[in-house]
Amino acid sequence: MDKKTLEHIAELSRIRLTEKELEKFTPQMETILESAKILQEIGTTNVQPMKKHIPFDNLREDIAKESLTQEEVLANAIHKENGYVKVYGKIFGGIEES
Repeated sequence: MDKKTLEHIAELSRIRLTEKELEKFTPQMETILESAKILQEIGTTNVQPMKKHIPFDNLREDIAKESLTQEEVLANAIHKENGYVKVYGKIFGGIEES
């Protein structure tokens, strides 16, 4: 994984990354891809898929009710952008790391 490839992936994902973030995340993405490569090499021919079915016969009724306004939600958000809550995921780390 090189920086140019990560920039391209970020652009396709509509994620803006700073130069500092690109420097930080490029080796992290390389590690993730190396881990995925190891998983691809593991033989799974005789491994049964894991399944767990959730019964849908005992669910509560879906009743619409009043919820928070956008302003109320954003009032509790530490990070927001363009009227939305900005969320950071596990791949790119927490906001305090970026």
